[in-house]
Amino acid sequence: MIKIIRTSPPHQFDSEKVKRLTQEYINTKRNVWNLEYIKSALLDMSNSKCIFCECKLGEESKYIEVEHFHPKSLYPEEVLSWTNLLPICKRCNGLKRDHDTKINPIINPTVDEPKDHLFIKDYRYRGLNDIGKRTIKVLQLNDSDRLVLPRFKIGDAIAAAIESLVKVKDKINMDTKVEDENELIGKLRNLLVSCQPDSEYSTVCSYALLTDENYFEVKDYLVSQGLWDLELERLETVSLQHSLIREKIT
Repeated sequence: MIKIIRTSPPHQFDSEKVKRLTQEYINTKRNVWNLEYIKSALLDMSNSKCIFCECKLGEESKYIEVEHFHPKSLYPEEVLSWTNLLPICKRCNGLKRDHDTKINPIINPTVDEPKDHLFIKDYRYRGLNDIGKRTIKVLQLNDSDRLVLPRFKIGDAIAAAIESLVKVKDKINMDTKVEDENELIGKLRNLLVSCQPDSEYSTVCSYALLTDENYFEVKDYLVSQGLWDLELERLETVSLQHSLIREKIT
């Protein structure tokens, strides 16, 4: 889960239409929110990811559902309030259901900074306070089969990738220096790209990469050779900004 900047509502979302459709929902309970321009704007806002679990929406069976952070069943007047709408996957939507977020708050990533309430350790989310702990429970963010096991697999793949880069570094000699160093730079850049906010499960990827001592061994080599460039520095900085890592990073 990462902080998301709330974007502007779609241009079709004029006040008169919102007022009319809101009243229609209150009168008839008809679905007035499942509109393509609403879903498209929400996908753009979240980089096409579920606002809570970070799975990529629009792929395989992970279709976008329009989430009402404050449940429409309890707060019907907010059924089309733009600040109340979030992009969410079917799994998270099914778990959150009509949880009353006003009486028992959970994290709203467009309002709250997730790292103020959560951190990740051993591929499991941990709560720093009541809001963080409640968010984990309501959304079952540590579901072993659906979420934790896939996180382990992502982490293992990243660990194997960075381990292979250490082997490349250790084999560098004068005859292969340029090509091997370019391989190090290119593959390390790709790993850092997987930690960027628009990448699926970026929180897990940044945890796996930036807590791995092999990452720093490769980075230190590139720094020593004057190959740690501004692009790598920028990618690392952004990764850290969005990460939920609490361990000391060396």
